[in-house]
Amino acid sequence: MELSKYIKSESVELNRSAIHFADYNPRKLSDESRKTLKRGIKKFGLVGGIVVNKRTGLTVVSGHQRLSVMDELQKFPENDYRIRVDVIDVDEKQEKELNILMNNPNAQGAWDYDALARMVPDIDYQDAGLTAADLNMIGCDFLLQTEEESSVADALEDMMAPVTEQKEAEKAAKQMERAEKVAHMKEVKQQVKNAAQKQAQDMDAYLMLSFDTFEAKAAFCERFGYDPYSKFIKGEVFDEQIERIE
Repeated sequence: MELSKYIKSESVELNRSAIHFADYNPRKLSDESRKTLKRGIKKFGLVGGIVVNKRTGLTVVSGHQRLSVMDELQKFPENDYRIRVDVIDVDEKQEKELNILMNNPNAQGAWDYDALARMVPDIDYQDAGLTAADLNMIGCDFLLQTEEESSVADALEDMMAPVTEQKEAEKAAKQMERAEKVAHMKEVKQQVKNAAQKQAQDMDAYLMLSFDTFEAKAAFCERFGYDPYSKFIKGEVFDEQIERIE
């Protein structure tokens, strides 16, 4: 069987010194993200190809951050280690287009937060590159709640009961699933608590407000005088509006 015509790269082994970074690469990596990537490479190895362009002297097209971490782990340039890369042969314009495309969120999938939340109890979330804030975002904030927070959450749930009756069956099923994984959740909760205490002062204060439809969002914004296409509303300003309405 012939190789697909869409396969345009060839996997080869080279000395690290033979390839070089693209000086125009627009991607940056924070210190925390670099620590996460380094943790992953140390545990799983370098999984996934680093792409270089033969026509421009083996310039890295994709994989700058992974290669940078590999250099640190392998103590390059003192150690000119061997590495496997995917080689393409394109002009400089196409090279830059690929550099953007291969790192562009617009060309990548989006998280299914429900599916992701179901996976969390079965994994070490830190090895997967997730943070305490991520767990909150994907709906695993029940792992982070203190007794006081849980009490407040319960009170809010009672207030919203008329709205959430149709979801009770799904909720019961999820509670049964959680009960089967209590032991692992307790361990994850302790890890999250320790990480949260360490990073609490540096975390941004935010609250996410969501609607089932754009029309519902637009009605809310019209009520309080906001642009329905707004993505952020200052909490202090909204709080003052609520006080005036009350």
